Amino acid sequence: MDYRKLIGFSNGSFVVTIPKYWVEKNKLKKGDNIGVEEGSDEIIFYAEGKSVKKEEKSITISMDGKKLSRVKAEIITAYLNNYHTIEIFSKTLEEDAPVLKGILRNLSGMEIIEQTRQRIVAKDLIDISSIPINSIIRRVDLIARSMMDDNLLCIDRKCNPDSIIHRDMDINRLYYLGFRVIKNIMDSPKNMKTLNTTSWNLLVDKIVLRRIEELADAQKRMSSLIAEAGFQGGLREEFKSINKELKERFCKVMKAYYSNDKQTAHDIQVTGKDIIDRCNKFLENASKVPCHDCNVKKGAKKSIQESNKIVVSTAIIVEQTKATSSFIKHIARNVLNVD
Repeated sequence: MDYRKLIGFSNGSFVVTIPKYWVEKNKLKKGDNIGVEEGSDEIIFYAEGKSVKKEEKSITISMDGKKLSRVKAEIITAYLNNYHTIEIFSKTLEEDAPVLKGILRNLSGMEIIEQTRQRIVAKDLIDISSIPINSIIRRVDLIARSMMDDNLLCIDRKCNPDSIIHRDMDINRLYYLGFRVIKNIMDSPKNMKTLNTTSWNLLVDKIVLRRIEELADAQKRMSSLIAEAGFQGGLREEFKSINKELKERFCKVMKAYYSNDKQTAHDIQVTGKDIIDRCNKFLENASKVPCHDCNVKKGAKKSIQESNKIVVSTAIIVEQTKATSSFIKHIARNVLNVD
C-alpha cells in the first residue's frame, strides 16, 4: 500500500484516509475518536477508547528428528512470541513427557490442558496485559539480592548451593514473563500512552531485566565453586569484602533505577574499575597461596590434580565476580539513558 496516498487536503481541511482493514480490525464506526501520538518524525494513530481482544495464536512443534535442546528452544521462542497454545507432537512422548512438562512448568502461565500418547497441549492462562513490568523487575531484583546474600554465606560454608540454583530458575521464569509483557506493551501505542511510557523506556526496562538475569546466572555459577575453592584467612576476608561491596552497589543502582537518580548511576558507572582491580589483585594473591585442602607432594598425582582444580575454580569465581560488577555498571548506564 502506498501510504502517501492516505494523506491529503479537501476543502481547505487536512484529511487522512484510514485503511479499511484497520477500521474493521478495531471495530470502528462513524463518529468514533481516533487518538494521535506525535513522534520526532512520525504520527501514530490508534483506536481511542476501543478494547479489541487480540486473536489467540497457536503453534505446533514436532519433536521428530530433533534434540531436546532444539525442542526446548522452539517452545521458549513460541512462548516469548506470545503464542497462547503450544502443541507438541512426539512418537516417543511417553519417554520425553517428563522433560517436556518440566520445560512448560518453567514458563509462567503455561498449563498442560491435554496429553495423549503422542501429543501434549499447553495453553497460556495469564492475561499479560494486566501485569505491570515494574512489579516483575522488583521481584527479580529481590531474588537476585537474596542469591548474593547466600553466596556470602557460601564463603563460610553456611549455605547449600542448590538453593541458589533453584532461585535462578525462578528468575528465568520471571525474565521470560517480563519479556512478553514488554513486547505486548510495545505492540500497542495505546498501551504505552496509558502506562505513560515510551518504546525507548521499555527497551531500557528490558535491558535492565536482562542484566539482572545475567547477574543471577553469575551468582549461580559461583555458588558451587566457592565452597570448592575453600578460601582461608586473609583471602576469604578479602573475597567477602569484594562481594559485600558488589551487593551494596547493586542495591544502590536498583534504587537509582526506580527513582531515576542519574547522579548515583553516574557515580556507580565511573567507579566500576576499582572492583575489577581488586578482583585482579585477589586472583594474583590466591595464585601465590599453596593448596590448603591437600598436601601437594612430589609424585602425588591426585594431590596435584586437586590443587589444579582449586586454581581453576578460583579463576572462574573471579571472572564471574568481575562479570557481576560489569552487569551492575551496565544497569547504571541504562539509568542514564532513561528519558
